[in-house]
Amino acid sequence: AVYLFVTEKLPVDLVALLIMATLLLTGIITPEEGIAGFSNTATVTVGAMFILSAGLFRTGAVNVFGLFLSRAGRRSFWLALVVMMVLVGGLSAFVNNTAVVAIFLPIVLGMSRQLKISASRLLMPLSFSSMFGGVCTLIGTSTNILVSSIAERYGVRPFGMFEFTGFGLLLFVAGILYMIAAGVKLVPDRRAEEDLSKDF
Repeated sequence: AVYLFVTEKLPVDLVALLIMATLLLTGIITPEEGIAGFSNTATVTVGAMFILSAGLFRTGAVNVFGLFLSRAGRRSFWLALVVMMVLVGGLSAFVNNTAVVAIFLPIVLGMSRQLKISASRLLMPLSFSSMFGGVCTLIGTSTNILVSSIAERYGVRPFGMFEFTGFGLLLFVAGILYMIAAGVKLVPDRRAEEDLSKDF
């Protein structure tokens, strides 16, 4: 399973279904255990979050954020970086973080061309800020929803919507500061690489 997930020789969803079928046929898990995930209310919630994210993407409701980000990019790279991470993190707290990255990916690539910098200097902060924002609320990531549902099944009080927002915000701020102060500087600028290759 790990080999197939890493190499992606088969689609990830197909691999997951094959693993479940193999475990069922070999008797390692019971049929009830094999399909237990589909009967969990958290599965429906996660699916609903993807529908919400797709709706925001198709209707263009997030285009205003793209325009705002482009304007910030014209002024300064560092301003654009901070604005992007705050916007992505804030949206990821209430919309599935995977969908937020998919929405902002073309915007960020366009901004990197506009600023004439390496796309990796923006893509890494994009990815990490979505994860930082996702841990701020219950619905930020599908993992939070699933853990809360499992806890409720075993008699433990489920998580509240903003129960770990305080700690999540601390991680969010620390993560942004780290990406700005250290992480981004480790990625070379494409223009510098081109100038260096011309010298040689």
